[in-house]
Amino acid sequence: MMLNNDYQSNDSARAVYDRTDIRRRPVCGIVSGYHDLPYIMVAPAREEGFRTTEVTGRICVSPKFIISADTLAETFGEIFDPDTFEEGIEGRIFSFANGMNRNIRVESKYFNLQHLDEPPAEYLERIEDMLMSREDTRTGLIFSPDLRYYPISIDKFISEIIDREFRV
Repeated sequence: MMLNNDYQSNDSARAVYDRTDIRRRPVCGIVSGYHDLPYIMVAPAREEGFRTTEVTGRICVSPKFIISADTLAETFGEIFDPDTFEEGIEGRIFSFANGMNRNIRVESKYFNLQHLDEPPAEYLERIEDMLMSREDTRTGLIFSPDLRYYPISIDKFISEIIDREFRV
């Protein structure tokens, strides 16, 4: 997998990328058509009085052939709400769009943040069991070690899926 050089030059960002655990990947593809990719991300809470934060949303991925000058110029701050994550990553470009030269458009929709009083590991297991019992093969489940850098964890999630789809 190719990483954006920004992750390699920033120890905090690199650590988040490396420690992000993709617990469930969707079975269906996201590249050959316009797809909504639902996800649930769990991270240790940063808010006092809570132990876990859950972020849910949908990543919308366009068809793989988009001819647009601004496709490769989108930043985290333009796709995600910059008030919810570390300022230092706002200007970074998604690694799969930049480093892998994939000509796709990505949008974040239906963002929701919830604080919980359950330990992250237990909550992850409960959500994983729920997804399996529902036979949900579309929703991704992600553990992020640091909520401030959640777009990096989402980036790793999407990058792994795109890597899988472009393998021949």
